[in-house]
Amino acid sequence: MILWTSPHARILVAFAAMALVFIASVRKGDAQFGGDGVLNAVAYKALPRDWPIMVRPLDNSDANLAIQKEFEQQLRALGYTVRPDAPLILSFDTRDEIGAWSDEGRRTVLELEGRGGLIGGDSARARFNLFDSDHGGIMNEGRGSGTNIVTPSRYRLDVSIDDRQSGERLWQAWATAELQQSSGAALTRAMVPGTLQSLGRTVKNLAIGLD
Repeated sequence: MILWTSPHARILVAFAAMALVFIASVRKGDAQFGGDGVLNAVAYKALPRDWPIMVRPLDNSDANLAIQKEFEQQLRALGYTVRPDAPLILSFDTRDEIGAWSDEGRRTVLELEGRGGLIGGDSARARFNLFDSDHGGIMNEGRGSGTNIVTPSRYRLDVSIDDRQSGERLWQAWATAELQQSSGAALTRAMVPGTLQSLGRTVKNLAIGLD
C-alpha cells in the first residue's frame, strides 16, 4: 500500500517517521556483544600485591570516565586499594576501527518528487511507502532486503601500570573485541573485568568474556 501525502509540511512527518524506525531498530540490539574479546599482556616486573593503585584515563571523555569507574570498581573487588596518590598508576586508552556495511536490498521508505523546477514549491510532494511486498517499506523489509556487515567495527582497550616514583613500566595489556549490536563504549567497559583477571601476568591471545 502506498500513501501519498499532501505537499509541504507533511514531508517533515515522513522524515520523523523514518527516524523513529531507525531508532527502534538500533535500540533493539543495544545490549548484545556477541563473541569473546582477545587479551594480550606482558609482565615486565612483579606487581606489588599490597600497593594501592590510581586509575588514570589518557582521554577525559565522558565514555572514558565511565570506564575509569569500572576499573576502580573491579580493582576494589580484586582486593586492591584505589586512591589518587597511589604509588602505582594504571593508565588506559581506547581506540576503534569503524567497520563497513553493504545494503543488498531495494527498500524505499520515502520518495520526493518536484515539478516546475523548484523543489519545495507548490508542485513538491512526498511519496511515503508504508508497505511493499517486493521492495519493502516502513512496515516490512521486502524480499531479499537487508544490511550485511562486511567488516565489523573493532574496539581496543590499552592498559599499562607504572611505578610512580621510578617511572618503570610494570605491566602492559591490550584487549580487542568486535562490535556486533552494542555501543562502542559499552563494549569497551565489558572488556575491563576480563583484562584485570590477568593483572600482573603475561598472556597471549587469551579469550575473555564480555558479559
